[in-house]
Amino acid sequence: MVSLFRQFSACSCGILLAISYTQARAESGMDAPLNTTSRWSHDEVIAYVPRQLAETSPVALAKINIAVYRAKQLTEQQLCAGKWTPRGTLLYQQGPEATAPRSHSSNSNRGSWYFQTFRNPETLVCPDITRAEYFLEMSRHLPEWISVRPAGQTTTFRLGQVFTEGQHSLAAR
Repeated sequence: MVSLFRQFSACSCGILLAISYTQARAESGMDAPLNTTSRWSHDEVIAYVPRQLAETSPVALAKINIAVYRAKQLTEQQLCAGKWTPRGTLLYQQGPEATAPRSHSSNSNRGSWYFQTFRNPETLVCPDITRAEYFLEMSRHLPEWISVRPAGQTTTFRLGQVFTEGQHSLAAR
């Protein structure tokens, strides 16, 4: 009887946790798709981490976070006299999730981990630097599998280059 009660309690607890997690994510808007007009009002990071660099989703996420942090730090040293610039509140995150190989990518053998975030834009502490200049410089310090787009822009930056909407900014060399 005690064993049956333990199984029931564990199952009930697991269901309650799953329901509360799903409800919290829904209330926060984390999985809710953003409409296209509001998409441009947020800072965006998109990454396609090659599978040969990250075997699992958590490893891909760690590689993305380390690369973005490092690029942000180098950009702040170069443009902002080393002053820290806040990143803004996370509004939406998708992934990392496994994707099939992309036709315009040279990484055709294993696919990649897709990752995307939207953040509220924060005021830059860099004097006389626009968001576009900041993100362009930051893209110079990111690996080829990450692109960034500042709020209010339809252009994406990757490897210090500017891509307009519709171009493949993440085509691997």
